[in-house]
Amino acid sequence: MLNEYYLNDDIEEPVLASSTISYIAPNVSGKRFHDLKTGLIPWETKLDLSDYQPENARHMLLDFIHKQAKKFKQCLLIIHGTGSKNSFPLLKNLINNWLPQIREVAAFHSAQPKDGGVGAVYVLLNAFELPAPTRIEKSTFLVAETKAMERQRRLAEQQGERRLAVVKAREHSEYEATAGPEGDLQNDILQHPHLASQRFDGVDSPLNPEPPLNSEARREFDNERRNQEQEKQLRLGNMPKFNNTPKPRGPY
Repeated sequence: MLNEYYLNDDIEEPVLASSTISYIAPNVSGKRFHDLKTGLIPWETKLDLSDYQPENARHMLLDFIHKQAKKFKQCLLIIHGTGSKNSFPLLKNLINNWLPQIREVAAFHSAQPKDGGVGAVYVLLNAFELPAPTRIEKSTFLVAETKAMERQRRLAEQQGERRLAVVKAREHSEYEATAGPEGDLQNDILQHPHLASQRFDGVDSPLNPEPPLNSEARREFDNERRNQEQEKQLRLGNMPKFNNTPKPRGPY
């Protein structure tokens, strides 16, 4: 785990011994950070690095944070000191540069005077989810027997054994529906050769003028129109009314 990190030692913005240092990750709320810097979140364990050299302090800091994160600790106290008078606080600057590079660190802030003041920091760790407990399934005799039956069925299917169900053929009636007399009458009507003619379809009277009265063409026109009307009524199922009135044969 320690080999996964390479902590950069470059100090871009040096801090003084009396300076307050802090850091907050984007996923930390403002209220959470306020509780951290005011000491409302109690620290659970501490590490004192004030008497160690930078290289030893680096390894001890990483090892300490990793172990506490595995124990699901929430807040730590790291003591780095302020150095001697008239000297540069090297360890404080390195701690300020190292902590943001560690993924387990969510935020940190200089401690309250009772916990060391500017010579220590509160470190807030990320809240990792607890591993879900593994579920142990207890096997029963019924479950084992069902699994054995399933294996036997699959082996039988692989060997080509299939159970055929008895299916009774559906009995159909020999009676066939026949067309009624009305349908026979409609099917037996002969099509007139002039039914498809534009002269007698009555689509547009200006294009299909009626023949003049008292002419042979007029009699043929009236007879064809009467026959078409009768054929139309027969197709609609209306029987014609028979009467004894003779059709006109001579001039009107």
